[in-house]
Amino acid sequence: MNRSKSFTRKIAYIAAIALLLLPLAAISQPAAVDPDRADGGSPGGKLAQLRTEYNLAQAELGEIDPASETMKLATLGMRGPAANILWAWAIHYKKVEDWDKLESTVQQIIRLQPNFLEVWDFQAHNLSYNVSVEFDDYRMRYRWVKEGINFLILGTHYNRQEPGLLNQVGWFTGQKIGRADESKQFRRMFQDDRDFHQVFRENGIEVDQFEALGLNAKPDNWLVARLWYNKATDAVTFGDKPIRGKSELLFYSGSPMSRINAAAAMQKDGLFFDVAVASWEKAYDEWKNDYGNRELPTSQGYLIRLSDKEPLEQRLVKLKAEVEELAPGVREQIRQDKLDKLSAESRAALEKPASERSGEEFNLAYMAGLETGVTVQEIYDRAGREARPRLRTLVEQIQSDESQIETIGRNRQIVNFEYWRTRCEAERTDQAQRAREDVYEADRKFASGENFDEARQQYERAWDAWDQIFTKYPTLMDNAEAQDLIVSIGKYRDLLGQLDERFPLDFKLNRLLDVHHEGQELREQVRLLHEAAGPAAPEAKPAEDKPAEDKPAEDKPAEDKPAEDKPAEDK
Repeated sequence: MNRSKSFTRKIAYIAAIALLLLPLAAISQPAAVDPDRADGGSPGGKLAQLRTEYNLAQAELGEIDPASETMKLATLGMRGPAANILWAWAIHYKKVEDWDKLESTVQQIIRLQPNFLEVWDFQAHNLSYNVSVEFDDYRMRYRWVKEGINFLILGTHYNRQEPGLLNQVGWFTGQKIGRADESKQFRRMFQDDRDFHQVFRENGIEVDQFEALGLNAKPDNWLVARLWYNKATDAVTFGDKPIRGKSELLFYSGSPMSRINAAAAMQKDGLFFDVAVASWEKAYDEWKNDYGNRELPTSQGYLIRLSDKEPLEQRLVKLKAEVEELAPGVREQIRQDKLDKLSAESRAALEKPASERSGEEFNLAYMAGLETGVTVQEIYDRAGREARPRLRTLVEQIQSDESQIETIGRNRQIVNFEYWRTRCEAERTDQAQRAREDVYEADRKFASGENFDEARQQYERAWDAWDQIFTKYPTLMDNAEAQDLIVSIGKYRDLLGQLDERFPLDFKLNRLLDVHHEGQELREQVRLLHEAAGPAAPEAKPAEDKPAEDKPAEDKPAEDKPAEDKPAEDK
């Protein structure tokens, strides 16, 4: 009886499967092109029609690879597990440093998952960053960096005009070549890599155009990266492609930042004044105007522009002044009422000067300041009835502006907008160019071991200029870019050591050194050296005064002799 039921159940399952195959075959019927038909062919089943409607067909996404399609069919619906197995093997080959098998395994993965963007991003990063560092020779490292970039470019073939992949090609071309420890060698090799340049040309990036040329009229990796960023932006603007995996704030910052990095790299290569200033002028315009005035979405549901913060703050001051005119004395009255409600300890801490507060008093004063703050809404609630209509409009505008200012400020911090705007503004001046040239030449002379006196003069002339620049643009000291200058200050200390002189304790750029950890360490080393050689410090001044001391020394015996003669006369 049980065998009969089991057999019947199996027959029912087989019949159900057979019946399900009919609708599956109907909805998965592929589209067909037939020039003899009036409508041009069959639209296919429901799945084919959906792929056509949402542009999900492989022909719409990118190139059709026969090998890729064959592998998909050969897995018989097990493409996911097969891809997972290959990913595991790729990780294994990386651990055992079998680079040839790793490369072939990655090629198999992309055949199975050509439209899964994470495959291209992850494996390109694996090749350019993780594999390249396994080699000691920088030429081999450069070769694997290129492999990662070529891998991403191949991904743009399977995923036509995909902004995320185009943006990543720009990132790898700029950051991995221009920011690596071997960036000096990588940039030089990129400039002369004609085969690599041809790959870019074949993919729509004209590396020979003026906008892509840097030192010696050769392609600059930062400027070539900028062309890739622009191509990604065009894919969004004209190709109506969505931005995936990255916020628009970061996505659109790539192009102007590449221009800034190119200008900074030119100075490191020894290009100053006309060439560098022109590059910084373009960088300033692209960062402040093009990027700063671009409308960017926010999580609050409205659009912002990074350059709107200062105009909004100016308008906010005028609006608040108008509120005070419409409700004179109301703010002070509200604040006084809140002060009266504070505890004696909190009020005493608030009235005490900040420099004299203890830790507990500082916390009490901070909380008291929050509790006694007065909002425009509170002023509106207590204002007279005749002023309320206008106050209502002002309050709504002030609250809206304050919300936008806060949102713009947070987004500015993410991309360090204010620092780079100030940096572009400062670098355009002749003073900054002269200071950087002096540091560059002094570093070069110190490294070559010649003309130490000239190097010292150039260093000290540069420190005077940088002292004035930092006074005018104090935000320039806060960024990690300033650490390059700290490295040169360390060389200046070593140069003074070669000249048997001490690094001054009252160095002009001590405020810069105090901002960064490396600078603090340098100052501590200098302090310890001064303490260890304490007696030598005052000897420098008496060395010049010795002749003045010797003269009285000669006169004293002359005075002493009469002192001895007098007792002789007395006797």
